[in-house]
Amino acid sequence: MKEGVSIMGKFCASCGTALNEDAKFCAKCGSKAFQSNESLQINTETPPETVKSEQEIPKTMNNTKNNPPIARASNDGPQNNPIGMGKFITEYINQSLTVLKNPKQMLPTVVLGLVWLVLALLGSLGINPLPVRILSFLTFAQGGMFGGVLSAAGGILGKVVVAAFLNAAIMPLFQKKAPFSGIGGGIKGFFGGLAVKSITAVAPLLGGVGASLLLYTFMNSTQSLQNSMVGIIAFVMLLQNLGRQGGFLWGLAFSAANSFSKGRTPSYIGVTRCISGMTLGFALGMTLSAMGLRWCAWLGIVLLIAALIFVIVSKNKKEVAAA
Repeated sequence: MKEGVSIMGKFCASCGTALNEDAKFCAKCGSKAFQSNESLQINTETPPETVKSEQEIPKTMNNTKNNPPIARASNDGPQNNPIGMGKFITEYINQSLTVLKNPKQMLPTVVLGLVWLVLALLGSLGINPLPVRILSFLTFAQGGMFGGVLSAAGGILGKVVVAAFLNAAIMPLFQKKAPFSGIGGGIKGFFGGLAVKSITAVAPLLGGVGASLLLYTFMNSTQSLQNSMVGIIAFVMLLQNLGRQGGFLWGLAFSAANSFSKGRTPSYIGVTRCISGMTLGFALGMTLSAMGLRWCAWLGIVLLIAALIFVIVSKNKKEVAAA
């Protein structure tokens, strides 16, 4: 009997992205991770051409630009649909807690926490010179410090966003990697997502703008320019998500669409438009803060209602066309 080599691969069944062995879901599209049950037996005497073609399989599966996730989901037969939003968030938090196993990765967050503490003590003593105000702006130190319980909760969420961004910016430097990779592709994807040619395409765009304005208001309850750094950071992180076609918000958008559409796999371009809308919304929120206008909350509600109207109108047009 000829000897062979067994190869077991783990990949996303919806978009084909290669996954870590312990991954429970795809951070790119939100789908459940799929462990292949098939083992490829490569004969030691297999011709070079055959081996080469088999080694190229993962590369083909991971090609999302030429064959988007939604297209492959319809062409490759039964696929695992993206998981629901609640389960996605729970599993994402569980995976994020694995950082506790490596204390070195928590160092930027610990340093940032100490900076927040020092700035809070200086503020309570009435010490607030220009350098302190600048550092407070850059670190979002005053987020959630004023207002009630809702403001405090929003400030905590904003500080989590800032800490996550700091880790994402610093840790790649120790690995000799570019910390802001994907920004260039994100800018291209952003403007591409803003190009709408039908009523159906307007809904996710307006919904993304409205949702991000409400989220910005939640994290920056005063809607002040002093606390607008969280909006700048969210803007940059969304551009990275668009450029890499992955990340927390990318997966969250897929899982949310899956929950709200009763299990249907969301459109790839629809998710792109939604995240482009969110990117635009954070930019709009920062602009309003710079102008001293506290319009984000009601403007976000109006845009979400408008998005819902466009969804209803689009659905009615499809039903009329089908009839």
